[in-house]
This record gives sequence, structure tokens and C-alpha cells, in this order.
Amino acid sequence: MNIQYSPGKFHPLIQVGCSSALEVTRLPTRFRLLTGTYVLQVNRCRFNQYAISAVCPNCKVEDETVEHFLLHCSALEQVRAPVMCEIWIILESMDLTKQVTSPALLAQTLIDWSIIVPHLPSYRDKTCMLEFHIRRLFFHLHTTRYRLYKRTVWKLRTSWLHGMRSRYLFSVL
Repeated sequence: MNIQYSPGKFHPLIQVGCSSALEVTRLPTRFRLLTGTYVLQVNRCRFNQYAISAVCPNCKVEDETVEHFLLHCSALEQVRAPVMCEIWIILESMDLTKQVTSPALLAQTLIDWSIIVPHLPSYRDKTCMLEFHIRRLFFHLHTTRYRLYKRTVWKLRTSWLHGMRSRYLFSVL
């Protein structure tokens, strides 16, 4: 489905309201992914090619792209799997799973489901549930990613400090 947007009209994702304060805290991650401003290793690498690798710091398997972050990162699988089951059930109930033919299209659908979901009043409850689970997925992936990333950075810093401390002790002796 191709929706034409015009100035003064809200995007369908914005029209789905938040039912709690918790959901409001999930919105920044949702909108960063929607607008393409969510910073992943691939983005960091583009701006600082010599100091930062594009490889995912959590799983260390492939470049950390949006598709990798949302669908493939093995370090985030435990967080992703249960929520993706809920999302897939909703897409099946709307008979839309046939339109999701590739991982890239699934990632795009998660970011902006309005590309495949018809804007019909009969789908209002299902789109609200779909948006709820997608926000939940993005928020949990985001928080888990940063928790794992901080743990990795902490290990690197402590090993670096330990190495510096050892060098200092040997130079003093």
C-alpha cells in the first residue's frame, strides 16, 4: 500500500495514541527508527571510519544495520522472539503475512506498518495492538542493546586500565 502524505496531515503511526505513561517512554526509540536517526554501528563507522567498526558490538557477526538490529542479532534474540510472535499473530489475523516476502520488507514493515496495512476502520483495534507490540519490541531491543554495549565497553575499559596499571607497576620496579 502506498500512502501519499501531505503537509498538515499526521502519519498513521502518530495517530495511534498512547494508553499509558510507559508507552510515552517508548516513543523516542520508535520515532528514531521511523525517521532514520537511530544511531547504529554502521552510522558511527561512516562518520569515524578509522576508530569504529561497523560490526555489531553485541554479537560480533555482521554489520549492525537496522535489519540486523531488528531481526538478526543473536544477542537480542531472547528479547525479540516472544514479541515477534505476537506481531506475527496480529499480521496473520489481518491476512498480511503473504505481503512480507523478505527480511528487508519485514524490517520496513516493523518500522512503518502503514506501507502494507490498509487504513480501514475495521483494522483500528488490530493496528493499535500492532503498534503497541512494535513499540514494545523496539524499546526492549534498544534497552537490551545498550545494556550489552555498556557491559562490553566496561570490560574493555577495565582491561585497558589493568594493562596500564601493570605497565606502571613494572616501570616503577
